[in-house]
Amino acid sequence: MNTQTANELRRKGAAFCLLAAPLLMLAGDALRLWAGARHTWLVTFKLAFALFVGAALALVRLSGERAERAALLGGALAVVGCLAGVGIVTAGAVLDSLETAGLDEHATRAVEAAFARDGVGGYILLYPLPGLAFPLGFLVLAYALRRARAATTAAAALIAAGALLFPVGRIGGFGWAVIGSGLAMTLGLGHVALGVLRAGAAGRRRLPEPAEAHAASAT
Repeated sequence: MNTQTANELRRKGAAFCLLAAPLLMLAGDALRLWAGARHTWLVTFKLAFALFVGAALALVRLSGERAERAALLGGALAVVGCLAGVGIVTAGAVLDSLETAGLDEHATRAVEAAFARDGVGGYILLYPLPGLAFPLGFLVLAYALRRARAATTAAAALIAAGALLFPVGRIGGFGWAVIGSGLAMTLGLGHVALGVLRAGAAGRRRLPEPAEAHAASAT
C-alpha cells in the first residue's frame, strides 16, 4: 500500500468516525427516551464511544499544527471520557437490573451489606466523575479547531454546545438537553467530516477555505 492510498484510507476513516459516532449516540438516546429500548441504547452507546475515540484523534490531527497543546489536551480528555463512558453505562445497566429484579427484603439487605462491605457505595458515587472528561475534551477540541482555523465558527460552536449540554442532560436528567447535545454534536462533527472529505489531497490537515470548498463541490 503506497503512502497516498494509506492517507486516503485514514482520511475516509476519520470522516466516518466523525459522522457515525454522534449519529449512533443520538439514535441510541432517542430509542431509549421515546421507545424504552434500553438494551439497544446500551449497545449503540458503547459502539458510539468506540467511534468517538477515532473522532477525537481526527480532531487532534486537524488542529494539531496550530493548536498543538490544546489539541493534545482535548484529545487525551476525550479518550479518557470515552473509556469511562463505557464503564458508566455498563454500571448503570447493572444497577437498573438490580432495581427492577424485585428482590425480597432479605435479598435486598444482603446486597446492601455486600455493597457496604466492599465499599461499592463510594464507587457508585464517584464512578460518573471520569465521564466528565468526555464533554470537557470535546469542549477543548472545539477551541483548538477554531484556534487552528480548522473548522468554521459555526461548526466549532455546535461541538462546544453539544459538549456543554452533554452533562446537563445526563446528570440533570433533562431529555431535551440529551437530544440537543446529540443534535449539536452531529451537526458540528458532521460539518467537519464533510470538510475532511472535500479536502482531497493526501496529507492535508486543514479544512478547505470557502473558495476551495465551492470548487470541490462544483467538481
